Amino acid sequence: MSEAGFPIFDAANFDQEVLARPGLTVVDVWSPSCVPCRQLSRLLDQLATELPAGVRIGTVNADDNAALVARYDVRSVPTLLFFKNGAIVETRTGVDRRQVLKKAIETHA
Repeated sequence: MSEAGFPIFDAANFDQEVLARPGLTVVDVWSPSCVPCRQLSRLLDQLATELPAGVRIGTVNADDNAALVARYDVRSVPTLLFFKNGAIVETRTGVDRRQVLKKAIETHA
């Protein structure tokens, strides 16, 4: 979520900030009313300092970005979208344990 201090992506900047960016970008699709989204945000915030160089985490508010949600077929929140060099390489829905998330990120970094 945006409260964690991650970059905020929306329809206006998504292509530039995510698709045109080299390396791994993890996009946290969330909603303000979603309690599990807050849990995932805290986990991502903790992991941010442990990730390999060049990995970027950002957020998309699903309530404000229906077109992006539809474009990537996000059916529930929280959802993590993993983009590597502009291509989606993995999608995860729900909240995983910290070590599971870290391994998933490191796998694509």
